[in-house]
Amino acid sequence: MSGHSEDPIAEESKRFFTFFNLSMLLVAITGIEIVIIYVQTFDGASIIGVLFATSIVKFVGVVTWFMHLKWDKILNTILFLMGLVIAVFTFFAVIYMSDDPPEVIEFNVASVENDWSADAGYSSGDYVKIDDSYFLCLSDHSSPSPAPTEKSSSPTWEKVNGVPHEFNWKVSTGDLIEINSLKPENPFFHHYNPVVSVENDWSAETDYSSGDYVKIDDSYFLCLSDHSSPSPSPTEKSSSPTWEKVNGVPHDNDNIEGSLISVLEKKASTEDFRIKVRSEAFWVENN
Repeated sequence: MSGHSEDPIAEESKRFFTFFNLSMLLVAITGIEIVIIYVQTFDGASIIGVLFATSIVKFVGVVTWFMHLKWDKILNTILFLMGLVIAVFTFFAVIYMSDDPPEVIEFNVASVENDWSADAGYSSGDYVKIDDSYFLCLSDHSSPSPAPTEKSSSPTWEKVNGVPHEFNWKVSTGDLIEINSLKPENPFFHHYNPVVSVENDWSAETDYSSGDYVKIDDSYFLCLSDHSSPSPSPTEKSSSPTWEKVNGVPHDNDNIEGSLISVLEKKASTEDFRIKVRSEAFWVENN
């Protein structure tokens, strides 16, 4: 250690208050990060940028004062930074080499233009249009049925405030899908993790190829080689060398398709929305 003070008590007291003030600052920054994440007052890119900046501030504070690099030899700081740079570049290199960028294959947004008809049957959740108004079907019923505008004689319909829209998308792969409106006056936000578990129950009457996964009860097995049925059950390990039990639940995140219907305040089209898909190393969006 260098820079000894003639008054060690005063020096230690000064350091104590430095550590205390820094710890309070780190707590305050962490609180701000939590508020930003949960309130989501910015768009996704802005939130990531703010969190990245605050993380750098906290990192510099910790390594400079709490790791004592401020009072240590400059050589130790150089060695620390060299190791950090090598670790970061190695981490991102491994991720990019093992990950494929997602591709937005299809993305469409259109208002529901299903005119009501007395000669059609409707199911719960259907939307219909009469003039400039939209109605939601509350229960299954067969035609003929009173028009939704006749509220007193049509308890199976409910008028909605806004315009129902249908969202359809298909992406090549991804761990997170986010759809948001580009028009603040017509807000919409939807995101989910497209994690689909493999629910392929094993059958003795089915042919399997290397790489297939099957499920028996609550266990999953990986097929190690092509084979024709009938075949011993994967649980019979001694007589079934073509199967290997896996720890966990296999998932399929390829060729993801999805759709939903949401009521918006105003009529919109595909150009008014953005879909973003994130994989382990990439973050892409529709053009």
